[in-house]
Amino acid sequence: MLFLVAAFMPISARVFPETSPAKKLERISESMRAWIVSQVLFGLGSLVTVIGIGLLASDGRDGSFAWLMLISTALLMLALVPWFGHLYARAADPAAFAEGAMPAWLFLLYAALTEVGLAIFGVALLVSPYPDWLGWVVIVGMALLIVLTIVLRDMPPFFFYVVTLLAGVVILLTSPSLAP
Repeated sequence: MLFLVAAFMPISARVFPETSPAKKLERISESMRAWIVSQVLFGLGSLVTVIGIGLLASDGRDGSFAWLMLISTALLMLALVPWFGHLYARAADPAAFAEGAMPAWLFLLYAALTEVGLAIFGVALLVSPYPDWLGWVVIVGMALLIVLTIVLRDMPPFFFYVVTLLAGVVILLTSPSLAP
């Protein structure tokens, strides 16, 4: 949710769709504090997602999928390193961000590790007591995002977190500990 809050903040809605680097920088400069807060929320949202997936590894209903959840968590934790570097660079040098002059490899490494980590999360969902369709949604969604990332050399991370939000809601609704 934190990631999605950042994605729908007014600063994000004004900056990310803007095509003009000058206008993009102007909008960031007008609301620098909001820009920095949004970058922090993007990072926190990603971290909370990884923690949530890691906690699923200890689900007491059936531990046969724990090793897949742990591999997913490890890849997603590793993905946070370039992601946090990218977010820091966006906050520290908004002009480079606006002009598209930031190193692309940080973001692409984050996207690749996240997509693969979430695909493994989908496989773990298939062998878990959670609904099979949820695992397939995550796997197919990540496979599609991997192809699109390769073709476009970019991918709004928003899509990663919509998929994980869906998974989280379904997991919470199907968890026996929440049943009346």
